[in-house]
Amino acid sequence: MKTVYVITMWSGGKAAKKWKSEEEPQILPQGTGVSFLSSETRLPVQVIGSISIEQYESGKEEFEMRISRETAASEDERELGPPEGSNIRRLF
Repeated sequence: MKTVYVITMWSGGKAAKKWKSEEEPQILPQGTGVSFLSSETRLPVQVIGSISIEQYESGKEEFEMRISRETAASEDERELGPPEGSNIRRLF
């Protein structure tokens, strides 16, 4: 799983611009903003002002979906036996 950060710049109570970063944003020395590497452009970005940072775990959904598919497949295999009252016998 990979951690993804979403950095949002706010203006007038509304989201003005959003960026994604795979690296944790660093607080600027003045303490007025953050710097990070944009995932889309691979360029360094510095944002000063009203911002928010959200942290997400990327791949968690994929991991959970894979587990649920494997569980469903194993349940299907158990249910795929011959129909009741049939003269078919399973050999393996």
